[in-house]
Parts: sequence; C-alpha cells; structure tokens
Amino acid sequence: MAESKELNRIKKLYGEKFMHLCRRLFPTLLEQEGLLTQILEENFSTNSRTLGEDITEEMEEDFKNFIFSKVNVEKEQIEVIEKKTPYELLKEVGYELYECNSEEEIQSFKRYYKPGEVLCTFGGGRLDSCVVFWAVKKDADKIIRGDFERPKREDKYGTSVMSIQFTRGKTSTVSIKNRYNHTVNNPDATYGNDLDRIVPGLKQSFAELLAERGMELDASNTEKFYIPNYVVANDGKYYKYNMEINGIYYCPGNVIIDHGEVIQLESEKEVLMDYFILDKEKKTLRLYDSSIQDSFIDSIENIEKIEMIKNPDKEKQTRLIKIKTKDSDKPIVIEIDKDNNIVGYENQELKKAGDRFLVWNSKLSKLDLPQLAKTGDYFLCNNVILSELNTPQLKEVGDYFLRFNKALKNISLPQLEKVGNHFLGYNEILSELNTPQLKEIGDYFLRFNKALKNISLPQLEKVGNHFLGYNEILSELNTPQLKEVGDHFLGWNKALIKLQLPQLTKVGDCFLEYNEELETLNTPKLTEVGKDVLIRNKKLTKLNLPQLKKAGRQFLLFNETIKEVNLPQLTNVEGGFLQCNEALEKLNLPQLTKVGERFLMHNENIKELKLPQLKEIGDDFLSSHPKAKELIANMNKESEEEINESTSINPKDIVELDTEKQLTTTEVSLVRKIIEKIKSVFHKKDNSQR
Repeated sequence: MAESKELNRIKKLYGEKFMHLCRRLFPTLLEQEGLLTQILEENFSTNSRTLGEDITEEMEEDFKNFIFSKVNVEKEQIEVIEKKTPYELLKEVGYELYECNSEEEIQSFKRYYKPGEVLCTFGGGRLDSCVVFWAVKKDADKIIRGDFERPKREDKYGTSVMSIQFTRGKTSTVSIKNRYNHTVNNPDATYGNDLDRIVPGLKQSFAELLAERGMELDASNTEKFYIPNYVVANDGKYYKYNMEINGIYYCPGNVIIDHGEVIQLESEKEVLMDYFILDKEKKTLRLYDSSIQDSFIDSIENIEKIEMIKNPDKEKQTRLIKIKTKDSDKPIVIEIDKDNNIVGYENQELKKAGDRFLVWNSKLSKLDLPQLAKTGDYFLCNNVILSELNTPQLKEVGDYFLRFNKALKNISLPQLEKVGNHFLGYNEILSELNTPQLKEIGDYFLRFNKALKNISLPQLEKVGNHFLGYNEILSELNTPQLKEVGDHFLGWNKALIKLQLPQLTKVGDCFLEYNEELETLNTPKLTEVGKDVLIRNKKLTKLNLPQLKKAGRQFLLFNETIKEVNLPQLTNVEGGFLQCNEALEKLNLPQLTKVGERFLMHNENIKELKLPQLKEIGDDFLSSHPKAKELIANMNKESEEEINESTSINPKDIVELDTEKQLTTTEVSLVRKIIEKIKSVFHKKDNSQR
C-alpha cells in the first residue's frame, strides 16, 4: 500500500517512534503519496533518529500546525509598512538599540550579565565575523535576575538585554542572543531568530540597513516551530545538536553548524565526538574551534592505531574507540553513545591534565585515570552526570573541579593534598568523602552539599571562603590541624553541636553564622576574627578564647544564651559586640582598649563590668540597660582606684628634675605610665557624662 511505503520511508529516515507519531497526526496527508515525506525532508535533517522522542505531547499541536502550514503554501504577501529604521522600531517597544564598532564598545555591555551567564561574544574578536548590535530595555537594570526562579528563553529578564548579530559576507544570517546565555536552551536563537517577533517590520528594516552595506539578509535560519536542543541552519532545516559553544553547534551524525553553515564530516575519515574531531586517516585528535583551548587533545598524541567496535555490553548501545599510541602499550579507550557524546574515558598512563580538560563535556559518566596526579582549572567543569571516578593518585586539582556535578555519591582521593576554588560546588548528594591527606582548600568547597554528615580532614591546615556553605546536616567535623579559614565557614549549618579546632589562629567574616545548635567551641589559639562571627548562635553558653586580640563588627551579635565570656587578650573590637545578649551578667576584659558602637546594647542583665584599659568607646554603650549610669560609674570608680594604686609613687623614687639634666630611662617610663592612666580616667568620665 502507498501508505505503508510512506510510513516505512519515514521510519527509515527518522525512526519508528516518529513514524507512529506521523500516522496518528497526519492520516489525511499520508493519503497523498510522498507529500509528508517531502515536507519532512525539506524541514528536518536526518542527523538524528530521536525526533519522535524529542517532540513531546505538549508540543504536538504546534508541530501539527507547522506541518500543515507547509501544505499548498502560497507566496507570502509582502507587508507594506511605514519605512522606519531598526532604532525607531525598537524604541517603540521600549528598547534602545546600539551598534558596536569597537571591542571596547562590546565590553561595555558585559555589565548586564551575571557570572556564569556571560556571552562568548565578550571573549573578543567577534567584530571580525559579525555585525554586532545590542537591544537594551530602558528598565533593564531594574529587572532582577533573582526574580526568575525558572528561567525561560523569552521571559522578561532573558529578553531585556539581547545581542542581535549578523554574520559578515554577502549573505548574512541573524542570531539573537539571550541575556541568560546557556542557562536556557538554544540561547543564540531567542524568539527563534525571528526579528519580527520582537517588533513587526524589524526584519525588513534590518534587511534594508544591511543592504546599504552590501549584505543580503537570509532569514532562513528562523525557527517557526520550537524544539528544545534543535537549531535551524541556513538551509532552513532543523538539526538536533549535542552542545553549542561560541555560536557553533556540534550535532549527531558528524554534523557541525558553524554560525548557520552546515558542515558534514565524512564518516569514513573523521569522527565528531563532543566538540573534538578524530581524524582516522591522519591519526590526530583536534578541536574544531581552537579558541576553546581544551587540554583533552594533549592527552592523546602520537597515535599509531585507531579501532572502533561496538560495546560488548549490548544494553549500553555504545561504541568503543580504542587508540594505541607510540608512548604506551596500554590503549586509550573512549566510549561514545549513539549521538557521539563522550560517555566514558580510560587512560592508564595520563599523569597530568591541563586547564579546561573536557570543560564542555556533559555526558561523561565514567572516568578511569589511575595515574593522574594533577589537574589544571575547569576540569570537567560543566559535567553534571559523572558517577564513577577513579583517580587514586590525584594530589592537586585547580579551580572549578567538577563544579556542576550532581551525580557523585562518594569520592575517594587518598593522595589529594590541595584543591582550588569551587571544588564540586553544586553536588548535593555526596555523602562519603575520603581525602585524608588534604592540606589546603580554596573557596566554595562543596558548597550546597546536603548529604555529608561527617567529614574527617586530619591534615587540613587552610580553607578559603564558603567552606561547606549551606550544608545543614553536618554534625561531625575533624580538622585537628586547621589554622586559618576564610569567610562564611560552615554558614547556615544546623546540626553541628560541638566543634574542636585546637590549632585555629584566624577566621574570616561570618564564621559559623546562623549556626543555632553549637554548644561547645574549642579554639584556644584563635587570635583574630572577622565581622559577623558567631552571629545568631542560640545554644552557646560559654566562650573561652584566651588568645583572641582583635574582632570585627557584630561579634556575638544576637547571641541569646552566652553567660560566660573569657577574652583576656582582647584589645580591639568593632561595633555590635555582644549586642542583644540577654544572659550575660559579668564581663571582664582586662586588655580591651577600643570598642565600637552598640557595645552591650539591649543587654539588661549585666551586673558587673570591668574594663580597666578601655580608652575609646562608640555610641549606644549599654543602651536600654536600666542601671547603665550606675554601672558605668562603678566601672570608672574601680578604674580610678586601680590607677591611684598603680600610680602611687614613693617619695624616695622622685628625682628632682633639672632642665639641664636628661631623664633616665626609668624616669621616662614612670612619667609615661602616669600620663596614660590619667588620660584613660578622663576619657571614661567624659563618655559617661555624654
């Protein structure tokens, strides 16, 4: 039957599931032999056979309308509109349009983009290949990124700042780049690259502007029907892609879409895997886009032989690429899936991985590098699904090591000594960590982890900022050698009850902020703390810091339960010290010389206060205390008595001063001591009167 032939043809081109979809949606079209197949071939590439899975039930109606729009298509009527420039049209819908004629002008728009969402355009050199415009909403600065928990490509934030770029050359295609960048799908085709969806007539207006420069606008790369992870190339067809980097789409079927141009690699000679090209004839591995600078290509050199086989494990439906090099008897094995994504990698000899090793890989699930000792920055930074990691000799890793991984449940790195910033920064499920030799940690270590309950780092000496920030369940931490920590150490932890840091000497800002359960803190060598330390702790009743000399603002702010404080060496503390503490009754700070504003503000229960060396104090000291004046008076009285005792001079020790006689060292020391004591008393009296 004609219908069966038609369906069999569709099945051969696009897969069985898509064939069933067409039979259900287009029974009438299938009666006309060849019609549906012709429409499909004109609009959808056959580089992937997953179209049936990729068109979801929610998309079926749009897909149906798209196909029927291609039946008996009459020549489009050219709409006659009032001639306006792109600047005028965009202004009507609230945008200011800017053209960039220099690299400096391009960089000026970087301020609109959040870290992690910055366009590749800012990497430099874009004016060599494109004409670059920016359309900016008049209120763009007031549209807050944080207000959009679930970003969508065409939402208010994503379209508030758009870069509209046209490829240079006689025939030019358009790319409308989103403010979210890679946070959303296909960000370089905002509004499906249809300029008229921004404002009617914009396509014609830009076409006229480009024509004045000798360029012809080809809008065939416009999406009329949106499918996630598909891009419309210059030939007007939809292509499935694995990833987009720098405006280049890497697709299944050995296809690359380079700024709209379709490049088909010869499968007999080359294999496209991720964004790498393995040349089977020349026996080389290279990057298609050298600006990516991925060191993965350095791990596979001096190739002697390449062998491709089906995975013996048929359930995986993957292929194995075995590469024999001149440098080793052990083959390198790369596992790729049906779309040529790298899903597994084994290299028995690799000892060092440079910067950006597989930085854009997203599908690797198994990594076996038994000799690897060191990695550079951005090692598998954007990989989310890696679940098996074997690197037993790894000693040092750079910044952004597996930053976005969300699949590793346990990690054993028995030789690891040093890690950079953002180590596994978004892994929420890691529950076991074995790094007994780790000595130094950078910023954002395991931030957002929600599964680790206990950690033992017996050799750890130094950590950066945001150490295990937002881990709420960690209840045991063993770091006996830890000497220095940065800002936000264990911020927002809600389970830690006891913490022993016997070697700790210095902490940054927000140390243990909002930890409401900590009852015991042992830091006998701590000499300096930053601001907001132990803020809002609700269980600590005693604090003994015998070596602490300096503290930042709001030290122990809103600590409601602390009753005993021993800070015998504290000399300087900024504002908010012990503000809103309700339990403290006695305080003796024998070395304190300077304290900021709001010291002991809203403490109504303190009965005894000894500050014999205090010389400078801020506003609102003991504010709201019912007996503040009496307490201050007693404090000063005690200080005066101490001064009188300490400054009493035996007449025998007095030396008659002769203007022509130089004072001895002993005499000078005695005079200075008397002057300092007198100044201290007068200063305290002056403050109490104020």
